[in-house]
Amino acid sequence: MKSIVVFFLIGLVSASTWAEDSQNIKELYKRWAEAVEEADIDSYVSVLHPQVKLMPPQSDPFEGKEQYRKFLEPVFSSAVYRIDVEVEPEIELIGDVALAEYEYVIHIDLKDGKDSIDQEGALTASRNHNVYFDVLVRGSSGKWEVYRHTWRSK
Repeated sequence: MKSIVVFFLIGLVSASTWAEDSQNIKELYKRWAEAVEEADIDSYVSVLHPQVKLMPPQSDPFEGKEQYRKFLEPVFSSAVYRIDVEVEPEIELIGDVALAEYEYVIHIDLKDGKDSIDQEGALTASRNHNVYFDVLVRGSSGKWEVYRHTWRSK
């Protein structure tokens, strides 16, 4: 009987932890989308793991938080972004690793004086319907961080 109680309590803790972790990751995605729409590079990179890898389908990857930051500078200086969430992130937790799949439509309006986004790997169409796949890890601070980020066109 004691072992049943112990397994029940472990299951409650695991379910509670899963719900909390899942909610924290969903909040991360909400902040990340807001950072895109506000062109806030500091907020955007605040959710990235130091060894993050951005893997755009049409270019070589960008490795590390500072390379990712440099990637964002011409992207955000060239256009205004609006995100329509088609499918909220679906989270799968595996210990201190999480997998997230989600679907966004990203609308891009070039800023005055800009005729294109001059950044390899950046979205460039005025409407981009993509399915995203990320790997997240629990960082040393205990917060979830994006470790790998990629997508494919829908």
